[in-house]
Order: sequence, then structure tokens, then C-alpha cells
Amino acid sequence: MGHAPGGVCPFGVNEGVAVYLDESLRKFDTVYPAAGNGHTAVKLTLQELEAAAGAEGWVDVCKEPEGE
Repeated sequence: MGHAPGGVCPFGVNEGVAVYLDESLRKFDTVYPAAGNGHTAVKLTLQELEAAAGAEGWVDVCKEPEGE
């Protein structure tokens, strides 16, 4: 589920690009967003992710797999 490491980096984006975090992340206490490649990641709480990403807010764009 989700993107391969390096697929979507939630921080370090160009100025003026709005970043939103998906509601599906809220089921985790800790996340490991990719930071450029499959060997680079950082351990963050959701609050740390919001701050590091400069997130505008939370949205629900994911469809959960059947049976969950």
C-alpha cells in the first residue's frame, strides 16, 4: 500500500506548492516518509510530519483495501 520509497517526499517541495496529508496516516503513531531514495528515510510522529511538511491540513484521498 502507498508509494515506493522515494516516490513522494512530503517536505523539501518547491515554494508555493501546498502539501496535504492523507487521513489514512492517522492510524499510525510513527511514520517513515521517504526522503529521496530507498535508503533514505526519517522517523517522525504525525505532529513532526505536519511541521516538517508545512502541511496545509488533512484530506481523505485514499480508498482502503476491501476487508479493512
